[in-house]
Amino acid sequence: MFYALAGIPLGLVMFQSIGERLNTFCSLLLRRVKYFFGRPPLVSPMDLIIVCSLLSSACIAIGAWIFSQYEGWPYFDSVYYCFITLVTIGFGDFVALQKDDALEKRPEYVLFVLFFIVFGLAVISAAMNLLVLRFLTLNTEDEKRDKREAKLAEKGL
Repeated sequence: MFYALAGIPLGLVMFQSIGERLNTFCSLLLRRVKYFFGRPPLVSPMDLIIVCSLLSSACIAIGAWIFSQYEGWPYFDSVYYCFITLVTIGFGDFVALQKDDALEKRPEYVLFVLFFIVFGLAVISAAMNLLVLRFLTLNTEDEKRDKREAKLAEKGL
């Protein structure tokens, strides 16, 4: 329990930091792609949200395909496993590496599972970070608009 008191907040901070770095990398990549195609290299928050959503979906889809191959699960069960794992709910009804002594016999699969979970958590945390930032900026913009409208209403416009 004492490890959880320090470990959970540190884990959250770590994935938040990784998510911010991933968003910065995606922003840089988007600017270069836009510049390459002759468009203004400006990246909006909505562009980043779309890219992170696509990256999250690809991570879940590719991971689900690989898990369905190695674990013998139906594809949609694998999608469920990937989603539940990456949003850190983890019910435990599907657990990877439990079939045919996979820990001893398939070290490449063990490495894939570890990489998938760490990379997937980073991608999901990047997407969540963008959604939270977008929500906060929308909330701030709404408050500013409400104040402007209140001032205009006071003036009788």
